[in-house]
Amino acid sequence: MRTVLLGIWAAASLCFAAENAMDVGSHITQEDVTTTLKALPAGRGTEQILRMVNVGRMDVGVAVMRRQPGKQGAVMHDQLTEVYHILSGTGELVTGRKLDDPKRMDPQGRVVKELAGPSLSGPSIQDGHRQRFGPGDTVIIPAGVAHWFSSLDSTVDYLVVRIDPDRAIPLK
Repeated sequence: MRTVLLGIWAAASLCFAAENAMDVGSHITQEDVTTTLKALPAGRGTEQILRMVNVGRMDVGVAVMRRQPGKQGAVMHDQLTEVYHILSGTGELVTGRKLDDPKRMDPQGRVVKELAGPSLSGPSIQDGHRQRFGPGDTVIIPAGVAHWFSSLDSTVDYLVVRIDPDRAIPLK
């Protein structure tokens, strides 16, 4: 009997997840990306989410980001996996699990509420893996791995795919 009830519960859960998921794909065109990049404020780093959609058991989103040369801080997201695809610019990205002087980000702030969910920030990463990057490169950053643009040679524009199994970011 317990097995039957568990099976009914699991089937209902899957139906509920499927019912609320998109029933068509979500297409982001090159024009969407280009238009959004052109609209970003000049001379400063910023981000704009293009889409955040329910795909069943999790949400997945795409954002466009711009970073400017200069001092950058490190960040580690508790629940969110990110995939970066570099569109333009070059620099060095450091990843690792030892965030220097970690501080919990404001739970009411824009980064936590709208962009990345619960996260820690710090000035840098200790003993991390350093990797040069450039246009066309793609980087996967699992949840719980700190990441830090330790140096930028120029303005860097990139797409971010966010995999959000805990639905920390609102749908868009």
